[in-house]
Amino acid sequence: MVGVMWDLVVALFLDYAGTGMIIGLFLAAVVYLLIVEKRRDIRIVFVDVPALTLALYLFPAFAWIIYSFVGDEIYYRILWLLPMAPVIGYAAVRVVFSLQGRRKIAAGVALAVIMMLAGDYVYDNRYFSKAENPYHVPRAVKEICDAIKVEGREVMAAFPAEMLQYVRQYEPTVCMPYGREILVETWRHQNTLFDEMNAGTPDAKKIAEEAKSYSCHYVILPQNKEITGSLETYEYEVFAVIDGYIVYEDPTIYKGLWE
Repeated sequence: MVGVMWDLVVALFLDYAGTGMIIGLFLAAVVYLLIVEKRRDIRIVFVDVPALTLALYLFPAFAWIIYSFVGDEIYYRILWLLPMAPVIGYAAVRVVFSLQGRRKIAAGVALAVIMMLAGDYVYDNRYFSKAENPYHVPRAVKEICDAIKVEGREVMAAFPAEMLQYVRQYEPTVCMPYGREILVETWRHQNTLFDEMNAGTPDAKKIAEEAKSYSCHYVILPQNKEITGSLETYEYEVFAVIDGYIVYEDPTIYKGLWE
């Protein structure tokens, strides 16, 4: 068990470390502060706590206990507790201010260059995109939520998969029969409505039946998505077409609740 858990936590650590340059700088900074830092309060925060956190993370028995509850999807987040940026920044400042004259300037420039080269340009990641509005959610999500929300009330709406992580971020009064957790494989629960809405060719009857079972006031589908049958056949009406999405409304549920 010890060997297996050790291999697992080390593999997770290496994945988290990426190229290893930032982790290397962090460990070097901790060792440097261990040697030169005399203030006890700073040593506790920048040396003792990181060392204890890393030791616990790598301790197989501790890993086994945490794994039994959360698995690797959560366990690696212990590494988020390592104060990498503050420790590296503080150590860099200590190095610079320990020098004089041109050496101070040269050290400052060198450390800045090293930190830039050690990092990565995050905006070339496919999961990052330029924000379309101050809320940092897709424009379609904002406009659909603005169109369907009712002041002082909650509404239930079934959204396609690409919108799930943004809806509650923008508008808390718009509720959903399933949330972002449905997208995470290790968290995913079976949900027939989600599966049908995101199928290659959804069936209108199944969507309508499942949506009504959750008392969904609205069902949102991409305008270019082919579906078998029509939601209008099952008491849903086209409420609006917004940014390439059709917003269907069930007027029977809507009127029953808001009258």
